[in-house]
Amino acid sequence: MAKGSRRHKGGRRRNKKREQKPSFHIFCEGVNTEPLYFKQFPIPNLGHCKGYGQTKMPLVETALKYKRDNGITKKSKDQIWVVFDYDYSGELQPKQKEEFNNAIIKAESNNLKWAVSNDSFELWYVLHFQNCNAQQLRNWYNQRIEHFTGEPYDKDRNTAKKMYDLLLDKQDDAIQRAETLKSKYDENNRAYADKNPYTTVHELVIGLNKHIK
Repeated sequence: MAKGSRRHKGGRRRNKKREQKPSFHIFCEGVNTEPLYFKQFPIPNLGHCKGYGQTKMPLVETALKYKRDNGITKKSKDQIWVVFDYDYSGELQPKQKEEFNNAIIKAESNNLKWAVSNDSFELWYVLHFQNCNAQQLRNWYNQRIEHFTGEPYDKDRNTAKKMYDLLLDKQDDAIQRAETLKSKYDENNRAYADKNPYTTVHELVIGLNKHIK
């Protein structure tokens, strides 16, 4: 046997080719807050991360077009995520509720992963500091973030760029709280708009953490 050509049991050569890491392709509803947060994860395989300023269903359609144009299939192991919030508006009911639910269902049926929040993405931030068991609107979450971080929270680019570092040491707590919160709802109930507070952002965070340098 030639030197260096190791074989494992069964006499076959070991496959030295490393398993290809999946690339993450993240499509965000918000232009600044979400993409700037996810771009701070120190992973080498972030293939696409952008805020589109689109509502729920158009964002899913954009992600699906990207998937088709780039030939991304299950075999590629790449992960395409859509990130959006409910952002309750009384004037838009019940159409808003219908779009939120249908966007998640369409994403899932087309093998897109979804990191959604009801009512706002900022729920994920607040979970780093406390449990959230009652329905709240965006302003409440923003005020809690300011209270806990001591930083003005106005969603501008400078604030968004700080959030990963400000929250990192409490990330494990946030993941546990988010998992506990999600477990309170029936997983088979697709009336997602009625689940409040609710978030699956932690599932994307867990996925990204597996590939940190």
